[in-house]
Amino acid sequence: MDDNRTMAQLLEAPTEGYEDAIVVPEINANNFEIKHGLLNLVQNKQFFGHDKEDPHAHIRYFNKITSTMKFP
Repeated sequence: MDDNRTMAQLLEAPTEGYEDAIVVPEINANNFEIKHGLLNLVQNKQFFGHDKEDPHAHIRYFNKITSTMKFP
């Protein structure tokens, strides 16, 4: 059986079965604050969904940035 996919298609991460992978958690706090510095860090490297962008690398970067912060 021949595989006629292009190299770009072979390198694409599978998305089938991952539709509900990102779940927004419920916020149970009545009062919370989003620090200005955190917004700047996240906004500096935004994900737009272009063909050359890697969503997995974006999530790794976001996790790396947010893992450095501790919240009560």
